[in-house]
Amino acid sequence: MERIMDVVAEAHRIGGAGVLWPGFDLAAIPILLYGTEEAWLIGHPAPPEGYGHAGEVAGRPVYRGPVRPELAGNTAAPVGGHLTALVNLSDSPPTDPGALARLILHEAFHVFQQTAFPDLPRMDAAALQAMAAYPENDPANNAMAIVENRLLARALEGDPAAPGAFVSMRQHRHRQLVRMDRGDAVVYEQTVEWVEGTPTYVELKAGAPTDGLVERLQTHNLGGRHAAYRRFYDTGAAQALLLDRVAPGWQARIADAGGCLQRLLEESLTEPLPPVNQVVVAEGLAALLEAEQEAEAERQARIAALLRQLDEGPGLAVEIRLPPEVQGLMWDPTNLLTISPGRRLHTRFCGAVGPDGLRVTIHALCLEEWGERGRRFRLRLPGRPEVQRGGRLRIVTEALSVDAPYGHIEEEPGLMRVQLWLSRR
Repeated sequence: MERIMDVVAEAHRIGGAGVLWPGFDLAAIPILLYGTEEAWLIGHPAPPEGYGHAGEVAGRPVYRGPVRPELAGNTAAPVGGHLTALVNLSDSPPTDPGALARLILHEAFHVFQQTAFPDLPRMDAAALQAMAAYPENDPANNAMAIVENRLLARALEGDPAAPGAFVSMRQHRHRQLVRMDRGDAVVYEQTVEWVEGTPTYVELKAGAPTDGLVERLQTHNLGGRHAAYRRFYDTGAAQALLLDRVAPGWQARIADAGGCLQRLLEESLTEPLPPVNQVVVAEGLAALLEAEQEAEAERQARIAALLRQLDEGPGLAVEIRLPPEVQGLMWDPTNLLTISPGRRLHTRFCGAVGPDGLRVTIHALCLEEWGERGRRFRLRLPGRPEVQRGGRLRIVTEALSVDAPYGHIEEEPGLMRVQLWLSRR
């Protein structure tokens, strides 16, 4: 715990007094770090019941208490009536103290975003719906996005022509999406670049290596890799870094731009944009498109193999149904494969949280499906899990944890069906 508090102190040193972003000061934001058994609440004005004073860090009080039901991943969420930065120390935590300090700053910046810019876009239900239907398996969209990513990488490395070529390619791809009646995808991309790209930019300002960003930009969208979500962390951060060069003080105009980094970059370039046909030829888009068409065939073969594993693999098949009222989701964007609207595969981790402490945590290959009747998870376990009934329904295994106020289980050979509810039926 002493090591963690040292990291928290370092995060305060790095992220104080508007150094990383005008008006952003870590010392003004409650922070909650939690493991599997305990949580530490820092600088909270009204600690919830069960949290007792346990010292001080960076001049702020520290409270120690239980892991609360609403804790889900790394995010910003209300705790005791106050928006708080949540940092999960139990699910693959960073081993590098600097990386953990930057993760704290990333999640704290989410709190700052929502309080300082309440009218700017968020990852709301509409954005999540757009993500679920994003054309990540479209070879043409991926090929054009690969060009964009590479141009952003070259722009960060100092190529003076790359920013304009990036904007030209981005505008062309977005026009194509609009023609396909997918204007929601355009809005979604720009939303995620604001919501996740700017906290990633803050991490870079706090010392994260820029060459790592450049390397990641070279791999996004290849075969649909990170196409639907994770890449926008980096495309947003890259545009923010470019804005530092061409439009110092751009943060003061972000609200007028509706949070759209792309719009600010377009307005800040002084040279005419190159014709998109010139960019297409220079960047070898035709060869990229052919490669992406082949990669998509391989991606579909991988999806088919994973689905066969869920349908025909060894062990016990488990289906978990959630009511539509359960909106809180947990997922790792680095292990996500979208199959079609309303269907996606999680290859490592996913879950859900809901009212009255409802929580489902899955550390296994899982198919997630949803519609008007709610959400369903499908996975396989080596054997029948332990089931506890006694006021609540609990299922506990290494790969699956369920805690729900109400539920029902049906079993037949090789299959367990679990229906969760929020009220008695």
